Amino acid sequence: MKCLRTAVAYIALFANAVVIYSQDLANPLEPAKAPSRIFVGPVVGYNRVMQTGGFQYYANPENAPLCPTLEDGSANGFFVGVNTEIILGNPKDSRSSLIFRLLYNRMPSSFQQINDQLPSRVISGNETRTILTTTEFTADVTYTTIDFEAMYRFGLGTTGFGIQAGPVVSYAIEKKVEQLLKLVDPPNAQFVPDPNYTYRDFNRTVVIFSNEIPESNALRIGLKAGIQYEIFLRRMTIVPSLNYNFGITNLTRNESWRVSTIQAQIDVRFAF
Repeated sequence: MKCLRTAVAYIALFANAVVIYSQDLANPLEPAKAPSRIFVGPVVGYNRVMQTGGFQYYANPENAPLCPTLEDGSANGFFVGVNTEIILGNPKDSRSSLIFRLLYNRMPSSFQQINDQLPSRVISGNETRTILTTTEFTADVTYTTIDFEAMYRFGLGTTGFGIQAGPVVSYAIEKKVEQLLKLVDPPNAQFVPDPNYTYRDFNRTVVIFSNEIPESNALRIGLKAGIQYEIFLRRMTIVPSLNYNFGITNLTRNESWRVSTIQAQIDVRFAF
């Protein structure tokens, strides 16, 4: 009987503790903290840059050596910055939000074109003869921007997956190109120096142009879309995503030259 009374007493104490705990959670004078609606944090990502060109060279056409037209270029880049997510609707069951990012973005590219069996003149003493040479025309583009992104996110049920899409406005802070013409074969051939150009590699490489891209646009407008996955860790969220950033506007005013990228990124967000 004594054991029974002790068990009843313990049950009563436990029930009383549960009631007090429940009252504390629902106390109108000290309400539970509402779920966060705003999240802020860093973002870092990788660019696989794809530039579609259509340019030949920027040197004086009267003095420039023979150069092909460059069509497509690619390279690797990166971006870093900050992101802010604003949950739309009730944070407990919302599937949508707005995401804003401010980024430092590097989107370089390298173009290459091989020309086989081009006739070239060789002067040896008083004798001039023609040989066939192989040349390589390259262009290395440095393109750096400050980006502002405004994305709309829609969650796919309770899976953690979601899709995002929205516009990207970029301001170019660096836009340069270096164009080179290189002698590949035969190994003993050299360019005859021209005072209008700079030469490298014992006169086997001529610098056709190395400067700011002429007639380049300061702004780039793009459209970004992709899929993401949210990993929740208490009041922090890690969001890896894969996106395609399509360039709508041209890099220059005179050519059909666009910059697009495949972007793999990670957003980290802390409850605000």
